Parts: sequence; C-alpha cells; structure tokens
Amino acid sequence: MQPHAPIFDCHVHIYPDPLAAKAVDQLSRRFGNPPAFDGTVAGMVADLAESGIGGALNLPVAIRPEHVDSINVWAAAINADGGPVRSLATIHPDTPDIPGTLAGVKTAGFRGVKLHPEYQTFALDDPRMTPVWEGCADLGLFVFLHAGGERVFPDPYHTRPASIAGLLAGHPRLTVLAAHLGGFQMWNEAEAELVGKPLLLDLSHTFFWMPNAQILRMIRNHGADRIFFGTDAPWQKPADVLNAFLGIPLTDEERRLILWDNAARLLNLNPSIHTRTPTHP
Repeated sequence: MQPHAPIFDCHVHIYPDPLAAKAVDQLSRRFGNPPAFDGTVAGMVADLAESGIGGALNLPVAIRPEHVDSINVWAAAINADGGPVRSLATIHPDTPDIPGTLAGVKTAGFRGVKLHPEYQTFALDDPRMTPVWEGCADLGLFVFLHAGGERVFPDPYHTRPASIAGLLAGHPRLTVLAAHLGGFQMWNEAEAELVGKPLLLDLSHTFFWMPNAQILRMIRNHGADRIFFGTDAPWQKPADVLNAFLGIPLTDEERRLILWDNAARLLNLNPSIHTRTPTHP
C-alpha cells in the first residue's frame, strides 16, 4: 500500500452542458470507443468520486478563432466554482488580438493555455504562432500541447517530437507541457528527441498503447519531477489508467510527484482537494 496522497488528473476533456451530448457522440464515433462519462462537468465530478481521483484539469480547444472568448468565459466559470475540476484557457492562431487575449487569460487567473495543432491546423514553426509563444513566455503562461499522432487525423501530422524540440530551442523561456509522453504513437522518436530536454510530459494515452517498460524508462530518464499523470478522459476510463500507472514499479516518491506534487506546483493546487490512498491493483 502506498502512502495516503492526493491524485490529480492533468488531462481531461469536458464540454458545456448544451453541447456535451452532441460533441461526445460525434467524437465517440470517430474515436471508435465509448466514453467513460457524458463529457459534462457533473459527469467528470461523478467519475472522479468513483475512481478516487481528487481533481482534474480540463483542456479546451477552440476549433475556430471566434470561439476563443466564449470558451474562456466558460472555462473561467469552472475555475470560479471551486470544485475538483479546473480548466486551462484556449487560444487560436487566428485570434485577432493574440497579445490582448493572452493578457485577459492571465488576468482571469488561468495558469496556461491548451493548443492542438491538428484540430487548429498549424505547425509549431508557423509565423502565426510567434505571438502566442512570445506572449505566453512573457506572461508566465505555460502551453499544454498535443503531441504526435491523432486517432481522428491522418499523417502527416503537425506536431512531431523533433518539431517540439525545435520549438524549445527557438523559445527557451517558454514552458511546454507535451501530452502523450511527447508524441502519441511516435514514442521512439519522442524518447530520442525529447527525453532530457527542458519540457514537461504527461502520460495520457500511453498506457495500453505502448510498452510499460518504455514508459518506465522514459519517466526515469526524463525525471519524475517533470512527468504528469493524465487519462485523456472521457476517451479512456480514469480508474483503469490509474490502476495501470500503479502497476509500474516506481518509488513512493516518484508516484507522489507524478500523481500530485508536479501538478500542485504548476497549477497552484490546494492540498485540501479530495484524496485517496492509491494501492497496487
């Protein structure tokens, strides 16, 4: 049995109540798997209680620039509610006033923004993105970046591990958290290009997709203090992902860093958030 410790899921997707049913149905059919819950904030809260995970970070994506403001208002309301679900903001490369929008994101208390190069159709070296990278670095906002392949988009992809390495080299003041251990279904490239580089990585959509031995090796070589637990809910069942994580032979300290401490530091989380005692499955 592991020490009593809080758990935070740094990678989930939820939708406004009026849109959730349609969005989840469409994406479920595209992904080819049923969702773990209904995609609403309430559904996420219920799933957290069931799985024993203390809280979760929503990662919204604006498919079109005219959606940015309304999504960020909704995301800010989630944060203001004070519940176990938190949210990042979003930005789009075609947002008319990127510096002003990012300043508003900072003022609203967001810690960072989520970007998805496939859904938003941009490459990391796209000139449209320069004010985003520079603005986030100047304001101390981190960028949560989809990385690698994508189940509902074909190759060639906009974000490969090598392009993330290039982003880091070009913008050394920027804090980047790359999903899927740096490259969904590109893990050999991610291991070669990104492990040891100055960036953060999450574990979403790695368990059940890549060898556990490689997950463990990448965690150890990159450093558990820069790895974040994430489930990609509702597209994977959080309890199953948590049990898979607890099944790899990490130390108590490494588990606590990945399950809570790293997120608490990055997101300024209150340790009073609901806790559970993780145990080996």
